[in-house]
This record gives sequence, structure tokens and C-alpha cells, in this order.
Amino acid sequence: MLIDIHQIEFFVLVFIRIAAAFAVLPLFSHSATPTMVKAGLAGAIALLLVPTLSGTLPPPSGTILDFLLLASRETVCGILLGLAGQFLFYGVDVAGQLLGFQAGFSVVSSIDPNTESQSTVITQVYNLVVMLVFLAIDGHHAMLKAICDSFHQIPVGQLVVDGRFSQWMLAGVQTVMVDGIRLAAPLMVTLLLTDVGLGILTRVAPTMNVFVIGFPLKVSITLIMLSMTLGVVASIFSTQYMDYVHQIPSFLKLLSRP
Repeated sequence: MLIDIHQIEFFVLVFIRIAAAFAVLPLFSHSATPTMVKAGLAGAIALLLVPTLSGTLPPPSGTILDFLLLASRETVCGILLGLAGQFLFYGVDVAGQLLGFQAGFSVVSSIDPNTESQSTVITQVYNLVVMLVFLAIDGHHAMLKAICDSFHQIPVGQLVVDGRFSQWMLAGVQTVMVDGIRLAAPLMVTLLLTDVGLGILTRVAPTMNVFVIGFPLKVSITLIMLSMTLGVVASIFSTQYMDYVHQIPSFLKLLSRP
């Protein structure tokens, strides 16, 4: 079978979109995943997809500048797809940061390998739990399917970003905050009641050093409640994941021509 330069260009463009998505998507973008593994997986998926997309071949680029413009468009498309996947995990980060600040764990921060930024211990625990839940419910397969479906909904070189996408971003930020509060609610209420109890204790026994007693008490309560509510966190995340899967088709329509 003869392969012309047009088909090679098409393969490269498909590969660029998949590789850009892998650079941002949760789990695939994890620093523990070697770069060569990501590139090899993106190349393998591109090889499998190209024969099924032969009917959507864009016109020949003609010049190097035209090809670079197409490549940049596919890069943006892949990054936007990965960003949509990250929104599923941003709520977990919000919950961990809220609880870490309220429980006093924000004093000690470490590097989160997922975001490569400083985060509290609670945030890392939540990230590990939801990542395991994500794998258990085949969330990575849903991400791969969304990437493959994007080529049918958004043909190569036909990415369109308009005002509808900005509205989706605003709604996504609102959803992230709501999801984060839902995940953190059990512990937030418990820590609030603990602070109220410490305040009452201060009024009853003014000579007692509440700061010396309060910090280890809040840490102990946080660890106990954290172990008791991990199942609830996993259940809430599973519900959020199902809502996310149902929103994937509508999100792909935002990046395609109406």
C-alpha cells in the first residue's frame, strides 16, 4: 500500500492532539508515568485511529506554515480536552486545601506529584483515594474514548472556540467549588464543632492553654474522621464522575462548528 505525504501529515496531526491531551489529562500526565510511555501510547492510538478517520482527511497543508498552524490548532484542542478531564480532580484539590487549612496541616506542605506543586497531606491522601477509584471504575478508558470521539466530533483542523466555551469554563469553576465543599463537608462540620467546643472550654477554664491542647486534638480528630469518611469521599467522587461522563458529548460540541 502506497503512503503519500498527505497521510503522514494527517498521522502527525492526530498524534499531536493525543500527545497534547496526555500531557494534561489526569493519570496520564502523572510525573510517575515516563515520557516515552506517553509518547508510545499516543503513537499506538494514532496508528489505530488513522485508518478509521480516512474520510475526514483535511486538505493538503501546502506549505510548512500552513502545517504549523494546523499543528498548533491540534495542540490547543488536545490541551482543552485534557483540561476538561482535570476539572474532575480540581474539586478534590479544593477539598484537601480547605481541610488542610482548617485542621492546621497547611503548616506542613509537600510536593504533589500529580500537579507538581505544594499541597497538604490531606490533599495527597484524597488524590490517591480518588485516583484508585478512578481506575476501579474504568475512568481512564472513558478518557481515551473521549479523545477518540473528539476526532469524529471535531475533525482535524476544524477546532472552533467561541463564547460558549468561556461559559462552560465559568460553570466548571462553579462546579469545582461545589464538589470540593461536598467532599470536605463531613470533616469541615466536625472541625467546626471542635472549634466551638474549644471556645466554650476557654470560657469555662480561662487559665487553660487551649492552643497547646487544641492543635493535637484537631489533628487526632482529623485523622480519625478522615479514615471514617474515605468511603463517603469515594462514593461522592463516583457520582461526580458519572455526571462528568454524561457531559462529555456536550463539551465536544462546544469545540466544533455549529
